[in-house]
Amino acid sequence: MTALAKNTPRTRVGQGERFVDPVAAAAVIYSGALVALNAAGDATPATPTGTVMRGVAVSEADNETGAAGDAYVEIERGPFLVANDGSLDRTDIGSDVFVVDDNTVGAAGTLVAGKCLDVLPAGVVVEIR
Repeated sequence: MTALAKNTPRTRVGQGERFVDPVAAAAVIYSGALVALNAAGDATPATPTGTVMRGVAVSEADNETGAAGDAYVEIERGPFLVANDGSLDRTDIGSDVFVVDDNTVGAAGTLVAGKCLDVLPAGVVVEIR
């Protein structure tokens, strides 16, 4: 799978929580992207180098030409269907899964995206908390 280059609908699975976070300088977060917080607490598209997993972007936030905090993004937590890098199967249900990029999770990494609730042909259901 590849990182998002456009807005992508994300299938919602269950109930969740919403937050509004400032966006990091020079960052664009697409709707449906996995979102992490950097060391300053600003939202960024999720990468393995993020410090805290935050959730999924409800809408796009374009802060490409702004300073940190010039834009805000609404983020929702809960169970979401996301792309599988191919390393996860049904034996991973109940295990931590890790951020590969803002669209994809895998079996190994440095930033925990959440718990694997299910592995489907369409992707992985991840409980992001």
